[in-house]
Amino acid sequence: MRLLSQHSRFVRRTVALTASLAGLAVTSFPLAAQNSSPATSPTTIKVEVKQVLVPVVVTDRRGHSIVGLKQSDFEVLEDGDPQTLTSFGTASAPGETLPAVVDSQPASAPSPPPAARQAAPAPRRDYLICLDTLNSAFENFSTVRSALHKLFKQEEGSDAQYALVALGRQPVVVENLTADPGRILAALGSKKLNKAIEQSESSNLASQESELTRALGEYCEQCPCAGGVAATTRTSGGSGQICDGKRKRVEMWAESAAEERTMLTRDFLHNVRALESSLAAQPGKRIFILISDGFNLRPGRDLFGLIAAYLQDPSELVNNRVEDLEPEVQGILRLATARNVIFYTLDSRGLYTSPAGGYDASGEYQMTRVVVLLPQIQQQKETTALENQDAMAELAATTGGVFFHNSNDLFKGMRQAIADGREYYLLSYVPTHKSSDGKFHAIAVHVKGKDLVVRAKRGYWAGAGG
Repeated sequence: MRLLSQHSRFVRRTVALTASLAGLAVTSFPLAAQNSSPATSPTTIKVEVKQVLVPVVVTDRRGHSIVGLKQSDFEVLEDGDPQTLTSFGTASAPGETLPAVVDSQPASAPSPPPAARQAAPAPRRDYLICLDTLNSAFENFSTVRSALHKLFKQEEGSDAQYALVALGRQPVVVENLTADPGRILAALGSKKLNKAIEQSESSNLASQESELTRALGEYCEQCPCAGGVAATTRTSGGSGQICDGKRKRVEMWAESAAEERTMLTRDFLHNVRALESSLAAQPGKRIFILISDGFNLRPGRDLFGLIAAYLQDPSELVNNRVEDLEPEVQGILRLATARNVIFYTLDSRGLYTSPAGGYDASGEYQMTRVVVLLPQIQQQKETTALENQDAMAELAATTGGVFFHNSNDLFKGMRQAIADGREYYLLSYVPTHKSSDGKFHAIAVHVKGKDLVVRAKRGYWAGAGG
């Protein structure tokens, strides 16, 4: 079998993530450079009240922003209990900024020096555009870049800042925070971005699946498999032992490949959180635009799904050591809801009716067996494609953003993310519960008596200060 040697070549290409997360937060986004002020002796104040801030976007059913609403138009519930709004503002309010949730633990904060109050106002909105160059297919970046080029050709700047990052095995800051849309336009055609895109891992991951498919085809030519003898039946004597050994080798290879994918995905999510932390330190509204083909929070699950389809053995999907990375996403969400970072996620695959990567019925396989296996293989591919969207959908829904998918008009999704950063309301309240229990507290926002679409974060974890 060529399976093990192929994976060895794949593993040797792996490099350890060299970017320090702490260093990334400091060097990638030189925050102090944007708004500096003379150093003075700070006056310490005590913050004893937990105030929950909720950015809210309101549109009609066609997606048009609704402006002019008043505080009395809104109703806010936390864990089903009505809350009393303590303040209300809009994106156009003079000097408006978007601070973090102030938690119930007492904290010390310096009062701003007088000179800072007279300085130029801080940017009211910050957009971090992150291109997933780890999981996205090379051919999809042409559409992504075209949409971004169209977007920033129309952007006029003013009181917003933008940054462009390519996130593969390592993060590459293609263009740091800038108020000049022209710099983002120039960065879209830069050698730095081209190199990052060329290093996409998607083709290598697809090669793993192809190699496993070939190995399973060879296995099924000699051993019990779907379309032949029932998968649970074993031939007698030495041939049965040979088949058991072949199956074990296939499973061990899949486990090794899953571990490799887990490492890559965990590093990817850690870097998303590092970028999120940098963005959270910015003033104004903070929008994280993640453009990706999607990624699975159980890396390697698709490989075991393929084995299960061939062997007609559902236990392959249960009895494996594929790791669940949902806790990594929960860490991202805890920080996002505490610091009001809003995720807009865009599926860069565009319009699709079935998952990419259709089955290759080449001459290596018996057509009778392929015909038998096609429904099971297709079902596994469809399940994996849906699971690859789960994290993207969760990031957007929990933070009050939008998951834009199954559309070739990526520009529309990008434009919505930019527009939502300009037209929004800022509500705040002191929750009726006083505990910092670490639990998730659900938030629901409604506009009274009107049939409108209201988007806000779904809640926050009490005590999660990010």
